[in-house]
Amino acid sequence: MLASAAALMPAAATARPKDGDTCSRPAGRADAPPALEGVCDYLDTREGVVQVAIYDAEAGRSARLATGDDKQLTASIVKVDILGRWLRRFQERDVSIPGDIPYSVGYLLQRMIDNSDNAAATALFYFGGGCDAVTRFNELIPLKATDVACETPKYYGWGNTETTAADQVGLMRVLAYGDPQGVLGRDARRYGLGLMENVEPDQRFGITCGPWGSSCTKPDYAPPDPDVTVALKNGWKTLPSCTQPIEQCPWQVNSTGWVDGRGRDYVLTVLTTRDPVGTGGLYGFDYGIETIQGVSKIVWDNLGP
Repeated sequence: MLASAAALMPAAATARPKDGDTCSRPAGRADAPPALEGVCDYLDTREGVVQVAIYDAEAGRSARLATGDDKQLTASIVKVDILGRWLRRFQERDVSIPGDIPYSVGYLLQRMIDNSDNAAATALFYFGGGCDAVTRFNELIPLKATDVACETPKYYGWGNTETTAADQVGLMRVLAYGDPQGVLGRDARRYGLGLMENVEPDQRFGITCGPWGSSCTKPDYAPPDPDVTVALKNGWKTLPSCTQPIEQCPWQVNSTGWVDGRGRDYVLTVLTTRDPVGTGGLYGFDYGIETIQGVSKIVWDNLGP
């Protein structure tokens, strides 16, 4: 969270098509991979700029699509990165996770992920070594297209970290499935995913839609399905290039995480930027949420057994 939540736009609302941007695929592919079939057609009806990346563990395949922009801002999904850095730190100390994590740090980690608490994130970012420490963690994975923002120690510059959807899927793959280098071991991953499986209800939007049913409206968005695990982190903020009041600024709205159940097992990241100006109704924060949830429902249906 980098701004207060607003209401989700009605599912029946119709957006104006974007001007100029078209949905592109990785070089050499003229068709959409099965997991993302139909996503480009959907995004052609949406405003803003969108990146989608997925790793389908059932098929062992990755895929990505975009309507523009090589990099976007993380907003609060970078909190997964900060979480990973702290888990790696305790793992390197060869202590029990979570048993030997100090209460104060555990409390801040829980607040940062489950409540998207910015003060908790700033404390963990700063006292955990800041930009340099998170960058070193990212190099282990590696996240080659992610540039950690370090504006000043007293400002939560972490939210202006630049990344790609593909990099964020790479981070989530390490949390969900591990990696040959052992960047995060089993106990660290279980603890991190456990936090992400318990975000507060009013932040359950995004890639939960589809996995937890097609009714994804406020205030609690998609109701959890006991047969489907979703480990989730969302992020949202107005673009820092806009110096006007919030209601006059375009938005960045993102969702990333892991989905497992009902014959599916995948990690998905959807980044949206330049979402229309405004804070509610048909625009801004709500508009970005609807775009993400539209993509998520298509992916969930595509991957059905």
